[in-house]
Amino acid sequence: MGTASYQGTGDFVRSARWSVVGVICGTLTGVILLAGCSGDSADGTGYRRPVRDEASAVPAAKAYDPPRKFTGGGVRLSATEAEHTETTLWKTKAFVLTETGLSAYDTRGSGGPAWSVRKPAGMSTGVDERARVWESTQPSVVHQGGRTLVLFAYQKYTDGTGTAKGRSTVSLRAVDAESGKAAWTVAVPTPKGMSFNSDSSPSVVGVEDGIAVLTARTTPDFDDVYDDPRSMVTYGIDLAARRVDWLESGFGARVVADGVIAGEQLPRQAEIGDVKWTAPDGGMRLVGRSVSDGTVRWKDSRNLFGLKIESMGAGLMSVDMVLEFKENRQTYALLDAATGRRPARMTEAGERDFAYEGRSCVYDERSVIVCGSADHSLAALDSRTHTVLWEINEDDPTRDVPALNSAWHGAVYVGAGVILDARTGKDDGTFSAGYLTHVNEYGGLDMDLTVYEAAG
Repeated sequence: MGTASYQGTGDFVRSARWSVVGVICGTLTGVILLAGCSGDSADGTGYRRPVRDEASAVPAAKAYDPPRKFTGGGVRLSATEAEHTETTLWKTKAFVLTETGLSAYDTRGSGGPAWSVRKPAGMSTGVDERARVWESTQPSVVHQGGRTLVLFAYQKYTDGTGTAKGRSTVSLRAVDAESGKAAWTVAVPTPKGMSFNSDSSPSVVGVEDGIAVLTARTTPDFDDVYDDPRSMVTYGIDLAARRVDWLESGFGARVVADGVIAGEQLPRQAEIGDVKWTAPDGGMRLVGRSVSDGTVRWKDSRNLFGLKIESMGAGLMSVDMVLEFKENRQTYALLDAATGRRPARMTEAGERDFAYEGRSCVYDERSVIVCGSADHSLAALDSRTHTVLWEINEDDPTRDVPALNSAWHGAVYVGAGVILDARTGKDDGTFSAGYLTHVNEYGGLDMDLTVYEAAG
């Protein structure tokens, strides 16, 4: 088995953030796109003009860890015929996944794509469906076979011929990060008794030890009085051998951490709503499975009627559960994905500070997870010790609770262009670069896909 290392910018879900700040893109609020909204262009092509022109000679990029200043103006990327996008920053490139393809942009260029993958014709990456249910994924960047590859999953419908029915298939594709040329494609098998449908929304949840974890929604082939039954399937795909090592039908992957996949184990009768999975007769479970072979590592004993799992980063997850009590009461938990239990050093009070409805979380990719809700509180958690580092709340007469934008390597970027120290929560400078949803050492990306180069 070969090896691959995940190089994305974090696996946390930002869906709740959009409800916090009241962002509206198109006709949806709370979209789980990681960056970008659609817009009209002057020439009708769907491509926006850059905010500023590309310099005739672009100097070598300079890294700042973390950046505290950004260039004025910015360059707007032209990936804008799509309403929803999911984005990964990697060095000086932005990989942008839309419903119909993957494109790479030089974040120091004019805003046009360096390359795009739009084939096979009619493919769907599931971005729009994930936006509907407030879930998110990102293009995964891995090193494999001596080069850097970008992974994404897609589905494709093929019309039937003669008496043969049309069918949808799901595949994992790897493309060269520099050239955009397809390196390889692996088609995954359809689980027995199930079919892929137009809303299968396949996605790569994570990559560990050379195994890509791909999950997709399925539709049972059986006829049932239940209105709209759905299920899930998860695959472990060996990147070096380019083959499916295992599959688990009825299991939906949500978080990959420390050799374990945390997700929902679904009963026969389940459906996906606007926010979470539901089962009218219960029987849903929170389960952890092995990345290497899909076997069960842990299983939560609670019988669930509803379930939504959100990654917080650093192997932690927030879980929204509907329990088997007479009022079907709702509860929230913060769990370690590798064990299925509350982190060892976390107190009940700490869990309440970080697992609640309406909060959004970001991981700084180093040692701090920051969570908050607008006009309520903003708090930071040490990702190693799981202790609370600081909190700003509405009861503090000396400070306003800022809107959380993003965090990276010890810096937290919040509303009104303020930077907070991730370890202390104290003001640590200001910046002028819009609403940054992604940051790395070379720059930041605004929610409308405007790139600002790091300048200090």
